[in-house]
Parts: sequence; structure tokens; C-alpha cells
Amino acid sequence: MATLTYILAAVVLLGLCIFVHELGHLLGGRLVGIRARIFSIGYGKGILKKEIGGTTYQVTLIPLGGYCAFYGEDPSEERKGEAYEFLSAPPLRRIVPVVMGPLFNLFFGIVLFFVMNMAGYSVETNRVIIPEEFKSGDYVSPAHTAGIVSGDRIVGINDKKIAGFSDIQSAIVFSNGEPVRIKAERAGESKEYTVKPQKFSEKGYYTIGVMPYGERVLVVRVLDSEAAAKAGLEQFDEVKSIDGKAVKSPAEFTDYVRAHADKPLMLKIVRAGRDHDILVTPRSRELLRIKDFVDDRFPAEKRDVTVDKLDLVKTGISRGTVRLNGETVSSIEAFEKKLAGLKGTTVRIENAGGSYRGVVAYERSGFVGIETAIAPEMTDLKYGLAEGFVKSLTDPFDFIVMNLKGMGMLFSGELDVRQNLSGPIRIAKIAGDTAYYRGISAFIVLMAKISIILMVMNLLPIPAVDGSFILFFLFEALVGKPISQKVMERIQFVGVALLIVVGVLVIFNDLSFLPFFQNMFN
Repeated sequence: MATLTYILAAVVLLGLCIFVHELGHLLGGRLVGIRARIFSIGYGKGILKKEIGGTTYQVTLIPLGGYCAFYGEDPSEERKGEAYEFLSAPPLRRIVPVVMGPLFNLFFGIVLFFVMNMAGYSVETNRVIIPEEFKSGDYVSPAHTAGIVSGDRIVGINDKKIAGFSDIQSAIVFSNGEPVRIKAERAGESKEYTVKPQKFSEKGYYTIGVMPYGERVLVVRVLDSEAAAKAGLEQFDEVKSIDGKAVKSPAEFTDYVRAHADKPLMLKIVRAGRDHDILVTPRSRELLRIKDFVDDRFPAEKRDVTVDKLDLVKTGISRGTVRLNGETVSSIEAFEKKLAGLKGTTVRIENAGGSYRGVVAYERSGFVGIETAIAPEMTDLKYGLAEGFVKSLTDPFDFIVMNLKGMGMLFSGELDVRQNLSGPIRIAKIAGDTAYYRGISAFIVLMAKISIILMVMNLLPIPAVDGSFILFFLFEALVGKPISQKVMERIQFVGVALLIVVGVLVIFNDLSFLPFFQNMFN
């Protein structure tokens, strides 16, 4: 069922967005008297065909994507000089069918936003939580420093209304690091703060160190061959309880699992809106946590390390080569006992491989092999006719500005290209995740955003896409003659070659985010 949902979601999202784009080209041509030769839903040989008014409409075997081919659009083919031929028409008339494709993507996005504004949909809450790890260490939450606390609801940033967590992200990501005025609500009281966003990493987004509030535990990764995977846990499962006890945070879940090594645990999880019971037995995992670790070969280097594979230590103990503060260790049990007695003090561990020192703690705990996060609480949004219509115009505008700023930050190197550039494979996975886990309303909102992104991408002045043809035809209209065919061919050749290279890189980048390929290379 999940696989079918993912396939259908990808086909519907990409297929509809491309169909709308090509329909814009078709109707734009009709508007100015330029006739389409073929209007195809999908690529390849048509299995269903019908000719109407000189245009062949067809559906191919795989209806993903499509195209609109006009009479006389190929410069290498002989033209009759008819008014309905694409290249026989004046340049300003040619611009109309070209620009209507991207504009139809915009109109489609606006219509979908308007429909969902009226029907209602859910978004991640504007109530925030500040993780404990963001309250000290290398990265301290700017929101925490300013006085915002977990449970506060952020309702405004720089006088702009905030409805959900994505609004917070949009306002902060493109703040350029400038201080922002945040209006928050706490226990019915309104509070205001000035917060200066920071970057979490060198090429990351600006953040204020908050996450959407939630009291559910979400599985974000399942490690192959570990207890959770064998028991049937999946990515995006929500853990409601363990052995009948409700868990409201990843820390509660982890602490319970660690304390129950080799003991069967009954998990109640929610998957795609349905409750399931899963029995999982955590394996016993041993590890050493070493604070202020120093290798005597590199005495100037000090760091904290975690050793979660003790095979070398155990082998050394069995051979009698492991010494703790100068005393030979006879067994792993004796090793554990000696470390417990030296808790909080710096010790020296010697083995055949070298000599090390630090504050060492031995731990034996349960481990099921999953990574967890807080599952955000959701907020329902629904608007009246007037407000819904206004938002269906302002939200796409804000989304377009956000994407253009994001592209600028990618080209300038401010953002990590690998993390922030998505191609068709990754978009298809996002579509499947959204449809399967978030439902149809979230899927429709995603489709609106993808359609608008297609509009933006197609209007860029990149050779071989609509934006470049608009520039060529404007140039022809201004100077009175077209760019020479040889120059056009060279420009298009370079553009197509560039798009192929970028396309291959994007596809490999998309694949690198899929669990199958991550596990293969790990």
C-alpha cells in the first residue's frame, strides 16, 4: 500500500504540474493564432490519439510529463509561411505561448492555495520548543538567549503574522542575520523579544534555535539489521507508549530503552493514522564515553569521544595487554568495576596500540537502532472567502521571493548546494512522504508550491528553457531581426549540455538521500 501511494503521489504531482504547464503553452498559442501540432500527455508513442482542429491530442503509455509541439517551431524544417506556424509568427506573438506555460503553473498554484485556504489544512504549530542541547555548548539558541522558552507561541515576526512553523523558518532563513522583532504568547500574555539569528553551520540557514513543539516521539531513521528494523519499525512511525506508559519526548524513550536491555518491550505506534503494536527487544550495547580524551602520541589534541565497539578492548583484555592506571585488567567485568571506582577522575588506559587518558565511563545499555525526534503538534488553518483569496495571492508571492533569495544564496555559496537542491527523485519522495504521512490536504499544498517553483525555474534566462526564448524573441522584436541560426544553435548546445550535467549531478544528489544508497555506501 505504501509503495503504491508513493508511486501515485509522484505521478499525480509531477504529471499534473507538467500537464498544466504544457496546457498553458497550448492555450497561449491558440490565443494568438499559433497552432499546436501535437499535445501529448507523457512521452513516446501515443496509445490514445484524436485529431481536433489540426492538433493531435495523445496519451502515452506512461503519462508522466508531456509536451506541446507547434507547427513550424523547428528551424531546420521547411515552413510554409502560414500565420499559424510558430517561427512564421512575429516575435511578440511567439512570446505569448512561451510565457503562458510558466504563468499557468502560477495560476494553478494560486487556485490550489485558494481551495485549501477555504477547505482548511494542517501545518506545524507556531508553538516552539528549545532543545536542551541548544541551551549550552558550541551552539546556543539565540531565542533562548533572548528569553523565549519552550511552550511559547510565536505569533509575529517584524509585524508579520505567523501561523505555523514554516512561517517562522521563512522569516528567519532570509533575515540575512539582522535582528528580528518577535512577538510571542505565553500563558495568555503577549511578550516581545529582539533576537539575532545565527547560522547553525558554515553553509546552513540562519536560525533562532527553536523547533516546533510536540509531545510525541517520531522515528526519523531506522538502522538496518538492528532490533527495531527486525521488529518492523519504519521511518516516520510515531511512538505513543512503551509497555503501556506514554512517552512524550525522545529523551524519555531513549532512557526507557537503555534501562531495559534484553527485555521485550511493547511499543504502541501510529503509522499513517493507524495504531499498531510492535514487540521489540533491545540488544545490550557496551560503550565507553571518554571526556577530555588524549592520545599520548598527540598530547596537544583533546576532545570528547564515544567508543561503541569494544572488540579491540576485549581482545586486548583476553591477551593481557590492557592496563588501567598501570594495572593489568583481567576481564571486562573487572574493567567495568575499576572504572566505576574511578568515576569522575582522569585515568590512563594502555593497550598494544598505544596509551590514552581521559575521564572514562563504561556503559551497558539497551539499544534498538533508531533515531528519534519530536513529532510536531499540528495547527488547523482555515480562512473566510476574502482572507482566503488575499492569502492565495500573497503566499505565492512570498514563496517566489523566498525561492529567488534561496537561489541567490546557493550561487553565492551561503547555502550548501547538496542539502538544498532537489531534483525529480527527491521531489517524488517528498510527495510520497507527504501523501502517506500527512494526508491529501498537505499533498495539495505541496503541489501548489511545486507548481510555483516550476514557474520560477522556467522563467530563468537559462538556455533551452522558456526564459531564454522570451529573451531571444524580445531581442528580435527590438532589433528587427532574429539572432543568427548558428549563434542560436551554439547557445542551445551549451545550454542543453549544461542542463544534462546539472541533471546528472542532481539525480546523483537525490539518490544519495535515499536510505538504500546511504546504507550501500555506509
